[in-house]
Amino acid sequence: MEVTKENFKEVLPSVLEAIGKADFVAIDAEFTGLRHYKTSSYCELDTAEERYAKSREAARSFGMIQFGVTAFRYMREKSAYSHATFCFYLLGKTGEILYYDNCSLKFLADCGFDFNKLYKSGLSYLSLLEEAEERAEYANHSLEPQTPSPIKVAEESAKKFLEEVEAKMKLLMADESQQVLVLPGNNISPFFRKILYNNIAAKFKNILVRLVTTNDEKNIEIRKFESPESRIKFLEEERERKLDEKIGFTHVIRKILETKKPVVGHNLVLDLFHMMEKMVQPLPEKWEQFKNVFKCNVPTVYDTKLIAKDPPFCVDIPFTSLGNLFSELCSKFSPPQFVIENGYKSYKIGTNSKAHDAGYDAFMTGVCFIAMIKKLDGANWKNKSVVTSKHLVMYANRVNNMSSYDIPFLNLVGPDVQPDRSQIFCVECPSTWSAMHVHGLFHMIKPLKIVWVNSTFLYVIPLEEMDKKSCRLHLKNILASCPPLVHVKLYGDALNSKRKSVSDEVVSGVETRASRIHEFKRLKSVGSDQLSKMSLESPSAEEAPSIIGGSNGKRAPSKQDVKGLKGPWSCC
Repeated sequence: MEVTKENFKEVLPSVLEAIGKADFVAIDAEFTGLRHYKTSSYCELDTAEERYAKSREAARSFGMIQFGVTAFRYMREKSAYSHATFCFYLLGKTGEILYYDNCSLKFLADCGFDFNKLYKSGLSYLSLLEEAEERAEYANHSLEPQTPSPIKVAEESAKKFLEEVEAKMKLLMADESQQVLVLPGNNISPFFRKILYNNIAAKFKNILVRLVTTNDEKNIEIRKFESPESRIKFLEEERERKLDEKIGFTHVIRKILETKKPVVGHNLVLDLFHMMEKMVQPLPEKWEQFKNVFKCNVPTVYDTKLIAKDPPFCVDIPFTSLGNLFSELCSKFSPPQFVIENGYKSYKIGTNSKAHDAGYDAFMTGVCFIAMIKKLDGANWKNKSVVTSKHLVMYANRVNNMSSYDIPFLNLVGPDVQPDRSQIFCVECPSTWSAMHVHGLFHMIKPLKIVWVNSTFLYVIPLEEMDKKSCRLHLKNILASCPPLVHVKLYGDALNSKRKSVSDEVVSGVETRASRIHEFKRLKSVGSDQLSKMSLESPSAEEAPSIIGGSNGKRAPSKQDVKGLKGPWSCC
């Protein structure tokens, strides 16, 4: 079922009910782009921290424009799974400026994505943090209108307008069946509006005069109340209604988080990071900080891409894109029966539906998850829902780490995978170098893999096991034949060098501060008679103390330094 702002209010109760009854929910999302290819391209030897930083930048920069949710529930008496699917179009926050990638949008358009529906009827959302901040502001904002001060009306046209409105107001106040008087705003000048806000509001008690927009027309609404308390209650309810509309789709995510339903996705990293960034709170800068935020907010997650990369599935299904995985599992691994939940809409296996529709992709993801766990559980699968399977322990809260050489997954709650990279060589070279030059320099190592980071830096990975002594011997021979502009190190040496450099900067900064404190104390100990004889010069610009956090000895940037700089969100 497609959900837009036209039917969201009507459909939301059934969405929340389906999630509440579900054993787990499968999700999928579509974006305006995947990553900044020049600045955040994935490298096969990214550390977990580096991969998080790149994925975080993508989640903060690009938009999430469609979100699919399929709620699955096991019916033991039928040995079948019921399901209900919802596809939400997401427009986002008013005034939000995000990046888009032409290739990504063209791809979605080729797949039949309805951009007209997105921009005409897309849902809004607020993060849970933003909602909490708005509610906190309510405590500091009074809804009681200010006491109006009548203004002097001298012009005949203004007097006539005031008299006409007063006559209408008397009829309104006397008529118990009428609560609101609406005056067309197109014919009311700013001065006449001021008359309404001041003179009319002062003459008639317990009324509310305000500008409202109805069907793209601005009108003046005058509403009467029985008491000041009833007026405050009306304004509180209206403020809550407006905030509720701004929260929009986040109501769905809140339900998933509050009910702690397991979340299943395919290649889940970006879907999860976008959901956290846009509906929970901004992604923290550090990977370990993110883990803490995740543990506090998100239930258990499973990634079908990661499960499919292990036996027996990787043997029979070498290509694990979602569409191919779905097709292969349905034809080779006998998934259980699936039925659409009564009163809901969803999809059926074997019907032609469009891929890269977030709703259909969420449905396929859930089917893949159930089919794979059913296979792992064997004959016992009928006794319980797949989410209780013991085989899921090793996949809980681990998401596939795409295009990584030796870190197969990112652990969202536990320690990161620590691969042994002692055999890997780091090479700095001229931009004119090609793979041929690299093979020539490393001719004694065969076979090998080359991983280019950029045009002047690359990794060389021996594909056969090699002990540390052999690595050192090869490095010695390579350095002996290195051209002048080429520098080669072992991965461990380069990492230690980097750490030592950072450590030296910190120590240097501490020593600098300590020396300044010592000088200050020495200067303070000098007697006033001696101090008067000293010439105190202002420090030069080069000696200016650092105002950057950490005091690492670097000077603060001047206006000229930052004048031309633009961050990734400078367009905002």
